[in-house]
Amino acid sequence: MEKKATYIVFEGMDGSGKTTQSKLLKEFLENQGYSVFLFSEPTDNEVGKLIKSRIVKEKTYSPETLALCFAADRSIFKDEVLLKALKEYEFVIGDRSFFSSLVYQPLMGLDYFWIKELNRFVVKPDITFILDISVEEFMKRRGETDVIFEKKEFQEKLRKAYLELPEKFPKDLFFVINGERKIEEIHEEIKKKVLLYSS
Repeated sequence: MEKKATYIVFEGMDGSGKTTQSKLLKEFLENQGYSVFLFSEPTDNEVGKLIKSRIVKEKTYSPETLALCFAADRSIFKDEVLLKALKEYEFVIGDRSFFSSLVYQPLMGLDYFWIKELNRFVVKPDITFILDISVEEFMKRRGETDVIFEKKEFQEKLRKAYLELPEKFPKDLFFVINGERKIEEIHEEIKKKVLLYSS
């Protein structure tokens, strides 16, 4: 696939600052004169809307159904939007990616390699930022709820899984960023790395 864009994704626990930092990076790059396309997962196609409106909120769906829906959303988005954006823009920024599936879904009892196979069609990012916060910080920012994803025990396993990603993908470029600092400090570190590694 021919592309001109540098493809960047932000990953990490909920409340780690992914959305904030992806928007700040977009604004910074646009101010530098670059064309930037920003998206988040789940996307806004029909499957993505279904995930956001029903699949995640209702507890009647199996982990397998959830995994298949996320993979379908990702595949449709790639065909309809992402491949075109990678050709037309100088930077494409994703708020979450297939790495989220590889981290979350095995913790729900699914086979890691099955999830990886489901997502074999994805476009891999050029740079992945993992915004790392402690479970204690997560609890301060989000609090514990009845949602399984937001329970302390789950978050402990989730953080560990995120920090293991660079070892599982040694050929890919990851940066683990301390997400407990001031927003501007984090942004400064991210934009320096983007300018250095995308040039």
